[in-house]
Amino acid sequence: MTTKTVASITAFALVMGVSAVASAQQTPNCPPGSWFCADAQVPGLGGAQITIGGGGSQLQPLPSPQQLQPPPPVVVQQPPPQQPPVVVYQPAPPPVVVVRQPPPDYRYYYVRRPVQLPQHEWGLNLRLDGAYIGSRDGNGGAMGGFGAGLRYKPSPWFGIEAGADFGIGRDYNDYARNDTSFTLNGMLFLNPRSRAQVYLLAGFGWSIANVSNDTYGAGGVVRPGSETVGLGDSVSYHYFGGQAGIGLEYRLTRNVALNVDLRGFIRGRTDNNANAQPEFIDPASGQSTNTSGGLLMTGGMTFYF
Repeated sequence: MTTKTVASITAFALVMGVSAVASAQQTPNCPPGSWFCADAQVPGLGGAQITIGGGGSQLQPLPSPQQLQPPPPVVVQQPPPQQPPVVVYQPAPPPVVVVRQPPPDYRYYYVRRPVQLPQHEWGLNLRLDGAYIGSRDGNGGAMGGFGAGLRYKPSPWFGIEAGADFGIGRDYNDYARNDTSFTLNGMLFLNPRSRAQVYLLAGFGWSIANVSNDTYGAGGVVRPGSETVGLGDSVSYHYFGGQAGIGLEYRLTRNVALNVDLRGFIRGRTDNNANAQPEFIDPASGQSTNTSGGLLMTGGMTFYF
């Protein structure tokens, strides 16, 4: 490089330095005596100017980070397409078939259990009585009454009964009559394990009868040969005899039973007037007797304990 060239560059630099100093002196933002003062614009700060140089210069505030960051992009999100409804297909229920069947055939079988009886028992029998003792001319000869008996059964097969009966009515001669009798009978049960039991009975007894002659013949005249007791008189007869019969006892429960039986009896007088004043006289033959008989039917209930 030549000396002339160097001198030219040096002169150009001096001119430029003097111009810069003069400009700095004219800038209001630069205090006097400043070597360098200039306004500079920093790109990206929105045109904000920063003054460089000078001792008492004020710096402009920096923008906030939110201002430095670009605004977020606006994203418009389209709503999702509407999904079709979920349809669940189920198989159709099987058809219901109704089959009508005939009603079931219920059959009931009733079995009667034999009554379990104790080995021994006591019983109280209450009964009604009806007696037929015959009639000489179609009048009278029937009586009715009631009775009771105390029964003891030492086994289901056998029993003993002591009874008392009272009856009232008219006798063979058509006299008014009432009888009181006491009997003692043995009883044999043929089928004691059944509910309906058949029994046989037999025994003996005593009885007392009160007889009153209140009968009249046709037209109020006493019938000849028929008065064994004087008209309007009353007498008492005593008897001893025996009886036998058959009966049926039906057990309603273990302690209650129904009874019905038929007894035939025969008896004779035992009082002191039997020979002097016989009870029966045959008008045709004149024969007399003190023996009589008849049928007695009873029906009632027995309570066992």
